[in-house]
Amino acid sequence: MNYLYDTADFHTGQFDYDKSTKKFTAEASELALKPGFIPMEIILTSARTGDRVNFTLDYIEYDGSLKFEAGRLDLKALGVTVHIIND
Repeated sequence: MNYLYDTADFHTGQFDYDKSTKKFTAEASELALKPGFIPMEIILTSARTGDRVNFTLDYIEYDGSLKFEAGRLDLKALGVTVHIIND
């Protein structure tokens, strides 16, 4: 059962990755997120390793874009983040 606030699964291939900022970025429409759906957590599966890592919602920007921080301590220490742009 899906609630308005839920978890969403994605693949790193769906995101652009910027090595300098350590940020995965994608537009909400490219991820097929339904309007009004705000995932409190996302699971990102690595295309390279197959590892699954959770990212928790950290911030909702004024325009509705979502920022997530890594749940895994090593990635969090490195500053790896996910940004879903509300288009």
